[in-house]
Amino acid sequence: MATTDPAPQDQSTAPKPQGRRAHGWARVWVLAVAVVVVVVAGGIGVAVVRAKDYYVISPGSAARLTASPLCHEGNGGDRLVLPSGSPCARISVPPDRGHTLSGALYMVDVLVGQSSPLQYLLGKLGLLQSFDQGAEMVPAQSVLGTTPPDQLSCQSAQQMTGATSSASVVALRYLGYNATEIDHGAQLYEVAPGSPAEAAGLRCDDVVTAVDGQPVRTSADLVSAIRAHAPGETVRLTVQRTASDGEQKNEVVPARLGTPPASSVSAEDHGGFLGVVSVTHTTYFLPFDVDIEVGPVGGPSAGLALTLAIIDILSGGDITAGHAVAATGTIELDGKVGDVGGVAQKTVAVRRAGAQIFFVPADQFKAAEREAGPVKIYPVKTLDQALDDLRSLGGHVPPPHASSAPAS
Repeated sequence: MATTDPAPQDQSTAPKPQGRRAHGWARVWVLAVAVVVVVVAGGIGVAVVRAKDYYVISPGSAARLTASPLCHEGNGGDRLVLPSGSPCARISVPPDRGHTLSGALYMVDVLVGQSSPLQYLLGKLGLLQSFDQGAEMVPAQSVLGTTPPDQLSCQSAQQMTGATSSASVVALRYLGYNATEIDHGAQLYEVAPGSPAEAAGLRCDDVVTAVDGQPVRTSADLVSAIRAHAPGETVRLTVQRTASDGEQKNEVVPARLGTPPASSVSAEDHGGFLGVVSVTHTTYFLPFDVDIEVGPVGGPSAGLALTLAIIDILSGGDITAGHAVAATGTIELDGKVGDVGGVAQKTVAVRRAGAQIFFVPADQFKAAEREAGPVKIYPVKTLDQALDDLRSLGGHVPPPHASSAPAS
């Protein structure tokens, strides 16, 4: 007679049903773990290879601009800090010209570095900001452009030097002082890998002052002098460079010119090829010393903030009306404010520092506004516009050319 009940089995020899189930699940778990290990190992392997193709931009710090000698090097010696430990940057002018600031002015920076494998994985999973608020992973090309990675710090330092010089000149000219300038060379901003310049030993920050004994005062002079020679010819470059002891020394460097790469040849590209990008090296002569110390911060984006701070220190110290004000943006000699990188990350840093107002380049207003929180964002295109905004907030902003001392 047929039955649906299982037939009795000898318990001493028959396998237990639950034993069969346990063994099956164990095999599943082993397989799952193996798959995870393979995926993770493969992911790490890919991350190690691909991470170098990306950079991570993270919020940095908002350094308070001050004339106080209490702004000094921290214990690590790499940053300037106030007694509270908060970051600062010091602007020094002659004692009889400076004033104590009534509010707070901040310059702001970002942290930029090559992505680690972990950051790469988090970025691809959309989890990077969960671990580092405001951080953004971007292709290396967007940070480097054509710059070799080992020249990035040199360029960044040049940009900050340019920002401090421009800020001093613009601020003093606004207040009615004369600030004269002289061009005396082509400063190398980039040396192309594998180029005749690299073969000759030229490096970023060298200043070319002559070619074959003929003076070079501007970057355009250097271009003209090189193009006047044919590929294969050797030119003798007079180069001013900083020695290891910090002294400026002149050297004569021979360089055998090459042929311009086909990818860069245009109707105007003819003659020899050196393989450098240069900028005009300009020295400014001010009626009195304005010394700016920012520590290890680089780039050009502190220009607007430094200009506002110098005006504030020299004009009475109350252009902020007691507000906590931050600013970012390049400053041109005509007072125009230019775009900068990492505005969203800088806004996070400004918010963390407790600033109430943040001046940003006009075209980057939306990027700042997304991260602003309680911070009021003011988009500006010029120094005058920023000063007008401060005036509307109650700041005691001097009119242009309002120096109490005669121009010199």
